[in-house]
Amino acid sequence: MARIFWIVCPKCKMKFYAATDDFRNMDRKLLCPFCDARFVDKEADEIIDGD
Repeated sequence: MARIFWIVCPKCKMKFYAATDDFRNMDRKLLCPFCDARFVDKEADEIIDGD
């Protein structure tokens, strides 16, 4: 099973999850499913590691 982390969008403040292996500390842009903002994990308002 893929590991995930929860992330809070810096634009709309909604929380969603992403795959740890694909995005965590990879400098790859995430796409918020709520407002379509694009940002890297370091720009998030909050990150919750775990499954």
